[in-house]
Amino acid sequence: MIKLGDCTFVSYITGKRVRVVALDDRTSKLYINDEYKGKCDLDFILNKIKELERQEQGSRWLFEDERKLYNELSQIIKNQIISSNSE
Repeated sequence: MIKLGDCTFVSYITGKRVRVVALDDRTSKLYINDEYKGKCDLDFILNKIKELERQEQGSRWLFEDERKLYNELSQIIKNQIISSNSE
């Protein structure tokens, strides 16, 4: 999450731009892809965004691991000679 100035926070979660504009110390406005979604508790929404960012970061590592595994397996499969003998 990036803090812009004193009252605006921006994050990208699952490809969506999430913007929180603080109205005061406790209340904020929530925008997703520049569409107004409503007012919410500032601390609550900032904590939720951080939690979602952590979850998304974990899933990125999972996708990277899956991609690496797929690449390794595809190389193994390419290098194999398949026998015509059935077991």
